[in-house]
Amino acid sequence: MDGEFSSVASDVDAARAVYDLYAIAPSMSAEMPGHRALPMGRYIAPRDAAWFGYLSDAEDFYEKGPGFADSDITYRMADVLLDDFFRQAEAKRAGTSTLGAELRFTHAEEIIPLAALMGLPGSTEAAAPDRPYTYADNTWRGASVAPMAANIQWDVFRKGDTYLVRMLYNEKETAFKQGCRPVSPGSVFYDLDELERCFGRAS
Repeated sequence: MDGEFSSVASDVDAARAVYDLYAIAPSMSAEMPGHRALPMGRYIAPRDAAWFGYLSDAEDFYEKGPGFADSDITYRMADVLLDDFFRQAEAKRAGTSTLGAELRFTHAEEIIPLAALMGLPGSTEAAAPDRPYTYADNTWRGASVAPMAANIQWDVFRKGDTYLVRMLYNEKETAFKQGCRPVSPGSVFYDLDELERCFGRAS
């Protein structure tokens, strides 16, 4: 902090900047000569990396995750993405879409709120105002909710006039939120009409 960057960052800011680089280093081998891993381990001790990871999770939890139990302000904006999932499935059912797939590319800033809005595993436990988020009290972890290359996928299947939807979350078949009824107990397939009811989209 007493060197050439002393005017642009405090010691805490500098440490967080080094951690941020440490956190993305595994994804930067393509940018390195010979595609080697960026050697960040020598700059951050495992104990310190774990602490900065905890701070990052707490920040994401309150900025774009489940947040406070009495508010959806941190993830409500993801409703436009959920709307599009339904719009695409409903267009297939109505026969107005010839698309084989609708693909969107984004970052954790959108995946995390969408996961909270959809009630995906690990994203349902908000914090009470008088009991802040901690690892000890809450299972929410950014690395589980939005790992590198996170993805949410709906597959639409048709048989006659019936349209079923299956969801993959980070490449795994995943049940929809509690209250949505699958076509049979333990199934990962849901009637589109049922999902519209469950998510309050039924007209």
